[in-house]
Amino acid sequence: MKNRLIRSVITGAGLSAVIMAAAVGNVQAKEFDLSGTSVTIGTAQAQVLNVGTLRMIEMLQGWGADVTRVELPSISGLEAIVADQVEVAARSSDEILTGQSRGVDVVAIGAPISTMHYAVISAPGVDSLMDLKGKAIATSGPGGFNGMLFRYMLSREGLKPEVDVKIVPVGGSSERAAAVMAGQVQATVTYIDNWLAMEEQGANVQLLGYVADLVPGLSSRAVFAEREYLEQNAELATAIACANLEVNAWINTGKDTFVSYVTDNVRGADEKAVQKFYDVAMSVNMFPTDPNALLDTKGYQALADLMYEGGELKEPLDASKFIDSSYLERASGMGCGKM
Repeated sequence: MKNRLIRSVITGAGLSAVIMAAAVGNVQAKEFDLSGTSVTIGTAQAQVLNVGTLRMIEMLQGWGADVTRVELPSISGLEAIVADQVEVAARSSDEILTGQSRGVDVVAIGAPISTMHYAVISAPGVDSLMDLKGKAIATSGPGGFNGMLFRYMLSREGLKPEVDVKIVPVGGSSERAAAVMAGQVQATVTYIDNWLAMEEQGANVQLLGYVADLVPGLSSRAVFAEREYLEQNAELATAIACANLEVNAWINTGKDTFVSYVTDNVRGADEKAVQKFYDVAMSVNMFPTDPNALLDTKGYQALADLMYEGGELKEPLDASKFIDSSYLERASGMGCGKM
């Protein structure tokens, strides 16, 4: 079904993992008593990119919260919040901007990933964005953020989307990558972990660049909820912020533990590709432990400006109005994220 939600509750091995995670950091499970607290969190599907979200949920459960993780395969976290299907979302940052532009007061309190998580890949012979003149690119579809981002990069090179370059709606990241391999299009924007898996498998595609380098300073993914919900559940919001910091600190501790966790928890994850992902993530500071770097207002403002310039927003937005770092700052003051 088109809008079917996939629900899963992490138990068993997940709980043992959170006990280990809490023991590694300075913040012990007794810092938060979330017994009696229930929350439904909407996420993307389990993949290398969002293992931090899985660990965050495990930590909340270790502190006693009853957490239901809802995979959202066909609707956004914003749509799920509006429909009362989830209270909190860990999804793309642009959803917050879309919500604010439509009068939905959603606020970011954390970020599973703090650096743009896309790679631009192309067919052999397409060695720059300018080489795409007269060719085709794949996007997720009308209104998709990845398509808007690609259009922006093309326009910056002096190319006119839809005129100089054909835009082909294909679908998700994996489908877009497959379209390049099949020769249906000559380039696309795909998740970094998808690209690295393709590279490891010897796919006949190449990397044009990481968006974090091509368009630096953009926010990527966020943990967000409606402002009223956060104010009414301040202790839970602080615990989420703490878990965010703790997980980032754990990721930065070392490659081996990260790779082991991913290969155990993400179906089909290739160990060598995960190792490469870790190296890329460290090089672009994807998992910072400083609250200001983790939830960077400048990154959200840059994203808001880009979306306004691209016609995705009707009016400019002030990022300081929907970024609330107070929960991260409180959690950091408690010692969260300090290994």
